[in-house]
Amino acid sequence: MWYLYLGYIVAQSYAVIEKLIFSSITPLAMFFSLVVFFIWSTFPVAGYLLAKICRAPGYLNNKVLLGCGFVLGFVENILFHFNLLTYGQETLGTFIVFCLSFILAFISSNKPIQQV
Repeated sequence: MWYLYLGYIVAQSYAVIEKLIFSSITPLAMFFSLVVFFIWSTFPVAGYLLAKICRAPGYLNNKVLLGCGFVLGFVENILFHFNLLTYGQETLGTFIVFCLSFILAFISSNKPIQQV
């Protein structure tokens, strides 16, 4: 799940860094904003964790999870960029990515071989 989270953070960080650079807020407010960003970013990828707790049989290696996290973050950015969601519907965007990451836990590629 950590790689999925890191990929999501990378995709979302551009918008956050841009907002922080062009705003005139104090360094403490910037730090608080970053902390909130890292905490809030766990909710969309928590769908993957919930599916794994419910014993989802899928397996993806770390590189694929990193790429999928980046794609999930990019999908959320696209929803807002093309006005499919307005900036008052951030919770809906989070829920959509949560559902997509939940579904991702059921996808398998190169399942590890269990040794006896």
